[in-house]
Amino acid sequence: MRKSLLALGVVAAAASVPASAEYLYGFGGVYLDHQSWDHGFSPVNDNVGDQRNQFVLGLEGGAGFTWGEIYGFYDRESVEKNSSEQKNSMKGSAHVYLGDSGVSLYGQFYHHDNPGQSETNRVLGVGYTALQGDNWFFKPWVGVHDITSWDSYSAQDGYENVNGNNGYMAGWTARYGFNAFGQNFSFVNWNEIEFDRNDEYAHNQGGKTGLNGALLFNWHATENVTAAIQYRYFQNKLGVWGSSGNQQHYGDAIIYRMQYNF
Repeated sequence: MRKSLLALGVVAAAASVPASAEYLYGFGGVYLDHQSWDHGFSPVNDNVGDQRNQFVLGLEGGAGFTWGEIYGFYDRESVEKNSSEQKNSMKGSAHVYLGDSGVSLYGQFYHHDNPGQSETNRVLGVGYTALQGDNWFFKPWVGVHDITSWDSYSAQDGYENVNGNNGYMAGWTARYGFNAFGQNFSFVNWNEIEFDRNDEYAHNQGGKTGLNGALLFNWHATENVTAAIQYRYFQNKLGVWGSSGNQQHYGDAIIYRMQYNF
């Protein structure tokens, strides 16, 4: 947890370091999600999918500068449950531009903790930010992956605590905005692919590679109010085990969101 808070502070502080940096844009919002793990095409499984359903209260924001761009979010999960069952997730990412080449130095961290486990992922690599237009962008990246993972049930369930190098991660963020029926809409996709995982993490998650991402359809009803439906997908990720006792190769969920934009 301490490492994640430190990393979040570093990302946030980066915006204020270059004294001559020009602020270009910014956005932020607070949202309430309902994660419906039994509403997807390939639910977690028939026995526990509905038990994973939860409400999530979150805060996100991002900004662009002449030197680069940053993004981050914080989620408080299972807010409808008592405090002993609630969870935390947070993410921070940054592209630092290498001149006008479109190439960037890229870094991200992600941290999740709950009463029984915690995991922190760190990625450092390169990205590309020049694939964009008036209503769209596609920003790929790739980097080395470092992990710290702990849980309280490793021995009894066959999990292993994992620390150190975890291979590589590649991914992208993408957005397309459009108008229809006099309303503003957008599609957003984020996607992450883990590969060449270390043996311990591959054992925990069911394979040497993994997929993690989401596709969001957003209705920007007003300047301040957005409603969204999100298709959340994963493969060999999230520590989800199938009903047969084997690692489930693919799973998904539907997430419903209401967001207030600052």
